Amino acid sequence: MKNPMLEAGKIVNTHGVRGEVKVESWLDDPALFGCLTDLTVNGKVYSIRSARVQGRFALVTLEGITSIDDALPLKGKTALARREEIPLEEGAHFVADLIGLDAVDADSGQMFGKVTDVHEYPAQDVYEVRGERLYFIPDVPDFVEDIDEAAGCIRFRRVEELAQ
Repeated sequence: MKNPMLEAGKIVNTHGVRGEVKVESWLDDPALFGCLTDLTVNGKVYSIRSARVQGRFALVTLEGITSIDDALPLKGKTALARREEIPLEEGAHFVADLIGLDAVDADSGQMFGKVTDVHEYPAQDVYEVRGERLYFIPDVPDFVEDIDEAAGCIRFRRVEELAQ
């Protein structure tokens, strides 16, 4: 069963004196914080009163956090959001759901490792796969044939070209 909570970002600082926090967004767009009703930090649920974008950050006002002194203990903490509140485009996947999937050669059907990380780069994401070798596989159609979360695998092509 998938975890109902996903890491949405890290509270990197306070903003102003009224308790607003600056969140490094791990979502596709920091504006998505405006879609969320609450965040969980250190096991405590905080309702979101407002959220706005500042560059790659979200400035978030949380219910019950009304001063810089209230906000300071949240600095450095990871903020979790409910999975169902985070919009996901058709055919897209949460990175957390890809970690641990079997990496399968699309041509032979053989498993050659597990996805251990997904590195996000401007051009495309790159899957890190560990098996007998270490592979870095770009998320492009030439190499990624299919992502099948239900079957627990990603089918890759031309794998030997990518071995480290």
